[in-house]
Amino acid sequence: MIDITSFETLDKAISLAGGEPTVLEALWDGNTTGWYLYLNLHVTIKRLFFSKKEIRYIGKISLGGDIRLFNKIVPPWPEAELAKEWGKMANEKYGLIFYFPSDKEPDSNCPRWEQRHWGIQCADCAKIIIPTDSPYLPKDICYNCYLTREFNNKIKNAEPNDNGVNLYMVKDEEYIYLGYSSSLDGFPIAPFITEIVQARREKRLVDIVTLEERDISIIKEKIEQALDQKVAVYKSAEFSPDFPQNFKRNIKRLTVEYKGNRYELIEQLCKEHSKIGSLVRALETVDNAISGDYCFNFYFKNGFNHRDDAVLRFVNFVSNGSTSISAIVQRYNGILNETEVRDTITKMEEVGCLTIEGEIVQTTDITRKLL
Repeated sequence: MIDITSFETLDKAISLAGGEPTVLEALWDGNTTGWYLYLNLHVTIKRLFFSKKEIRYIGKISLGGDIRLFNKIVPPWPEAELAKEWGKMANEKYGLIFYFPSDKEPDSNCPRWEQRHWGIQCADCAKIIIPTDSPYLPKDICYNCYLTREFNNKIKNAEPNDNGVNLYMVKDEEYIYLGYSSSLDGFPIAPFITEIVQARREKRLVDIVTLEERDISIIKEKIEQALDQKVAVYKSAEFSPDFPQNFKRNIKRLTVEYKGNRYELIEQLCKEHSKIGSLVRALETVDNAISGDYCFNFYFKNGFNHRDDAVLRFVNFVSNGSTSISAIVQRYNGILNETEVRDTITKMEEVGCLTIEGEIVQTTDITRKLL
């Protein structure tokens, strides 16, 4: 696919397409890395006494995979803004129609230019969509608006939202982020820490569990014992499956080191190899903590609901850590009333996630570690 990276690139693609350009359409599509925009150009070919219409694919606009959603890129879909800007410029230069039915967020359920008469307006966002044939979804709104309605209902009804654990290596005032998991079991070191971590949880709204140097040394011994058992039978049939020769060329392999020895792993196709890889990663984590005199801090939520989480995220991410109570009330107007917003803010202040000075609300270091 040709990458459209500027109006100059788009302009060249239009001029090379041939014929008289009449419509430029931008539509969303996706692959394993995420969403992108692809551009079609409708042209009219004129030859003597006849003319015909054709559609030419001229390229795509892609500014990165969907990982941007986790990196808090604003706006999250910058290619939409670029497409609108370049589409306007193409309209001014060629007099063509720029058709972009979903210009704010990805949606592959919008009709193409030639199908637009089949579409209806989404009752919430007004974009043109093809009505879904799913018996489980409303037919008058797009899927994104359906998800928004569902999410807003979770906020309105204060449904539980305790999922998620963040892990840090900590020394003095230095915090090194090691990752997030929807549950404690998701971390490679989980089998060796779950019992001690769960025993130390106090079930407060915000739980911070610390594993000190002595704890980490014991964890390291347990990981090494497990690794010793696995590598002892590394070359057995169970650990080294025999794949057909023509299949072996396409197998991705990973080489790891343990106690001076190298082990070639086929993680995705061999469960036992995956276990070795996971144990080696766990050992690397605890070795880094021990060598740097770090401890581990686990951040848990208990008794949080979607209302709490939404307000914290609005203050922390959308408002860069500081905003007014009236701005929060305005953001959730139609979902929460002012009393519900103020009760939520007070609750978050009591657990140390927010500070309130007059009408100004700010997030704390705990919030930044928790989210």
